[in-house]
Amino acid sequence: MIFVTVGSVAPFDELIEKVDLLAGAQGETRIKDPIIQIGNGKYIPQNGRWFRFETDLSRYYMDADLIITHNGAGTLFEILPLGKKVIVVPNPNTVQLENIDIVIKLAKEGHIIPCFKVEALEGALKKAEKWIPVPYEKPICRMHELISQYLLGSPKKH
Repeated sequence: MIFVTVGSVAPFDELIEKVDLLAGAQGETRIKDPIIQIGNGKYIPQNGRWFRFETDLSRYYMDADLIITHNGAGTLFEILPLGKKVIVVPNPNTVQLENIDIVIKLAKEGHIIPCFKVEALEGALKKAEKWIPVPYEKPICRMHELISQYLLGSPKKH
C-alpha cells in the first residue's frame, strides 16, 4: 500500500493531484489504491481513498510499503525509525522549505528518496521499486548534559 501525507501546515494540492493522476493511469507508472491524507487542500482525489486529518497516522505508516510525504520535520522523524521506503517531496507552499537541509542530509545518508519537483515523482517511484533504505538510528540526546554544563559551569581541571 502507498500512503501519501501532506501534513497539516499548508495545502499541497500539486502533490495530491499528481498522485491522483498516477493512480488513475494505466501501465507501470500507475499507483495502485493509494491512501491519501489531503490536509486542508482543495483538490479532492478521484482515484484512491482519502481523508483530511486524523489524530494518529501511525497505522497508515505501519501498513504502508511506501510513504510519499512532504518535508515536515515532525512527519519525517516519526516515519524514519520505521525503516519504510519514503519519498520526500518538499512543499513550496510552506515555510518548511527551510527543512530542505534535512531532506538533503537524510537523502545523502540513504534514509529517503528526495523528489524536489512534483513532476519528478514518477522517476522517484521507479527508483523506490528496488531501493532499500539505510536504517535510521535516532541520535542520542545529550541536551541535559549541555544544560548542566551551562548551569553548573565546566568542571575545573586541577
